[in-house]
Amino acid sequence: MKPDALKVLIYATWRDRLLVFDEPDFPEVELQVPGGTVEIGEDINAAAFREFSEETGIRPATPLTPLTVHDYRFSKDGAKVRHRRHYFHIRLEGDHPVTWQHREMTPFGGGGPILFRFFWLGFDDAQSRLGYGMEHGLPLLS
Repeated sequence: MKPDALKVLIYATWRDRLLVFDEPDFPEVELQVPGGTVEIGEDINAAAFREFSEETGIRPATPLTPLTVHDYRFSKDGAKVRHRRHYFHIRLEGDHPVTWQHREMTPFGGGGPILFRFFWLGFDDAQSRLGYGMEHGLPLLS
């Protein structure tokens, strides 16, 4: 069965913590990791790099490492949806703020910029707090 969308999710780690974000303008949105939709004809690795950079404002100096692929199924507006998720990992070096805000200027589906608030969580905390099944690949980081 063909997926409805190809997605990339990026686990960025720094000092044994995972980068997550919330959306201050939409408090009902669950915690997430950076990622997004692969554009038609786009290479999966290039999509992961692009999405990470667009969402976080960080342009990594090292490549993202592929971890796994997982089909995530959910219901939306009464329809069954399937996203094929490609999980990646990047270990960030150097200094990073404890928290920061960044605007995604080109969100999927259009609309205006979306404000993201980034911060770091321990892996156990992330495992229990991430939404939308995004915790699926976390065991591969240990």
